[in-house]
Amino acid sequence: MTTIQYRQLKTENLYDRFELKPMLVDILRRRGWDTNAKHRILDLDQDQSFVILNKLTNPATWDGPIFAGQLIQLQEGSDVHAITQSLDEDTPEFVLKSLNVGQQAQILKGALYFAIVGNHVGIIEGQQVRGRTLERYLSALFQKAGELEAGQAIILNSKFMASNGKELDESSEVTVSATPNRGGTAYNADLTPETIARESGRAHEQGATVFDVLHVLGWSPEAIASLQAEVPDDGWIEGFFRIFIKEKRKRKPISRATINEALRNVDPADLGLKGNGTEKNGIVKLSVQRPVEIERSLLDPASAMEQIVNALHEWAKSGKIDCTFEG
Repeated sequence: MTTIQYRQLKTENLYDRFELKPMLVDILRRRGWDTNAKHRILDLDQDQSFVILNKLTNPATWDGPIFAGQLIQLQEGSDVHAITQSLDEDTPEFVLKSLNVGQQAQILKGALYFAIVGNHVGIIEGQQVRGRTLERYLSALFQKAGELEAGQAIILNSKFMASNGKELDESSEVTVSATPNRGGTAYNADLTPETIARESGRAHEQGATVFDVLHVLGWSPEAIASLQAEVPDDGWIEGFFRIFIKEKRKRKPISRATINEALRNVDPADLGLKGNGTEKNGIVKLSVQRPVEIERSLLDPASAMEQIVNALHEWAKSGKIDCTFEG
């Protein structure tokens, strides 16, 4: 089973009537990027790890309500470390070998699949290619086409819900369970509580602000900015894993919209919300699991896109999202 997540374009700070699906189609056609994948290659990090809007739905369907595609990320390298033995083989150990796949090879880092209807997006993330990569790719593509100015970005918000249906409109306090992200490296399961405490204490001793702490926790600049924008001119934000905004002598509520944006890439199991009631261990992201066909150990693109579209249809029919499939 594969998890399909829901995201929705944040239209604030974009110009009036900005609609993701028709604008993306228009850019691809107008720029001549619709028929040749090499024109859709972007080096987002300037490190030769190319991100490509690769397989797309049939262009003949693009005038309809749905656009779907596959986003892949490649990295240069001719040597791949792998096990060539069968994993069913009886052996004291499996031998890692270095395989040379040629100087011109580009190694697949991961793939993401998505479908867009208006400003509604369904995605299947890969282990390496996440929703954040899709945001960055679309932002760069729109900027390259002259449709976004510097500083503008495509932000795809999650939709957090209460599993029991009793959802807080706003929260006076947000708690986040997470370990420090050390220098941008991936989570290390070998970190001991003593190491985590030492790193946290060091941040405190050096006078780190709450935004510095959130950065260490792995929040993106956009997520931090969205939270900062909620702070009034005469207010301030306090928190160290426990986040709340204070205005004079009282706490200022954090809106659900900000939570959907700022925490869009956080596992709901790590969140707790407190306000006129509490939400903890019952928060879920709008998502669903569906069977997707496998093709040579990868998700079959056609099957993945079909299941994403089916999920969007189901969410719309049940009233969970305000999405129409007309057009």
